[in-house]
Amino acid sequence: MTGLESLAPLPIQLDWLLRIIVAAVCGAVIGYERAVQRKSAGVRTHIVVAIASALFMIVSKYGFADLLNMHDIALDPSRIAAQIVTGISFIGAGTILVRREQISGLTTAAGVWATAAIGMAVGAGMYLIGVLSTAFLFLIQVLFHDDTLINKIILHVRFNIQIEAINKHHILPKIQEELKENQVENVSVKILDVSDERIVFSVDGIINNKKDENDIIMALRKYPDITRISYTRGGK
Repeated sequence: MTGLESLAPLPIQLDWLLRIIVAAVCGAVIGYERAVQRKSAGVRTHIVVAIASALFMIVSKYGFADLLNMHDIALDPSRIAAQIVTGISFIGAGTILVRREQISGLTTAAGVWATAAIGMAVGAGMYLIGVLSTAFLFLIQVLFHDDTLINKIILHVRFNIQIEAINKHHILPKIQEELKENQVENVSVKILDVSDERIVFSVDGIINNKKDENDIIMALRKYPDITRISYTRGGK
């Protein structure tokens, strides 16, 4: 039986495609929450991982039907596929870089993983689902290549900074007042370290996604009692 002769009927392949689309939607929902928190793995990364996982599962369940239907088969045809999933994960991990507390390469790693799933699908004779998954992933990568679309969807994001200042009784009220003027909502202040000379605390809040964090930081820097401000995109 050749690969073309063993193609699944169109309704079954459409069902596989539906599973991939549902997985993508679920990944997008989780990624949206992470994007609001300003985490490195956002909407695009979660969608790619969800699609790849669904495709791996489909290949694992249905990609070896032609072999398993043969007589006198005494081997596990999915063994090599399982090793591909594990092996390609190490390659993807090599593309993730951490520089100055900023993580890059997560989406690239997820893309490499998804590419392996597509290669497995085509290799298993699941041509239609492999091609459609490729088109779907390409569309996702193009749409979410930058933050333009995400910024239109996400209205508010988390804002977190650490401030070191001279320990004076008026410093906390002044900072809270400045944050309020810069439209930082739900402000929460947590003291991390305090002495007679200095105080270190964490400020957490919510800002409009169109608000530039740099403007807030520069507004706080005008106070001479503040000696240092640390900001990491992604919050807590």
